[in-house]
Amino acid sequence: MTDLTTIIVADDHPLFRAGVVQKLNECSWFSVVAECDNSAEAVKLVRKYQPNVALLDISMPGGGIDAAKKIAELGNQTKIVMLTVSEDDDDILSSLKVGAVGYILKGIGGSDLVEILSDIAAGNTYVQPALAGRILLTMSDPSRREKSNDEKLASLSKRETDILSWFPEE
Repeated sequence: MTDLTTIIVADDHPLFRAGVVQKLNECSWFSVVAECDNSAEAVKLVRKYQPNVALLDISMPGGGIDAAKKIAELGNQTKIVMLTVSEDDDDILSSLKVGAVGYILKGIGGSDLVEILSDIAAGNTYVQPALAGRILLTMSDPSRREKSNDEKLASLSKRETDILSWFPEE
């Protein structure tokens, strides 16, 4: 990789965050331009620095998924990557839905993190392999699929339909 990749790191655990920042700054192709411990500050830092990558913890104050959503809504080119302990399917799906292009578990080694972030900076996506298969199954499960309004209406009982008919259409 020849271009310098700028990164902000947002995690509420100071020791962990310091280790990630140190590992990334050891690489000549990364520059951590800012770090913080909450979602509101992460959004401000992305707005200010417009980094190539925003590395976000899901469970930091204010919520990493909320920060990811707000960062995506800025419309800049920052790639959003979640770095978390959460293996919860809903967290993974919500992160991807709001615009994250990477989902990495905190148990990863420093060298692997550097490699994954390099790939993401180059335009690739990443979900931890152990989680990716599970998510594909979840996404293909019809009971988890978001229903259209017609499907939702069709699934109502007669009583629910009768009650809805009392209200005027807007």
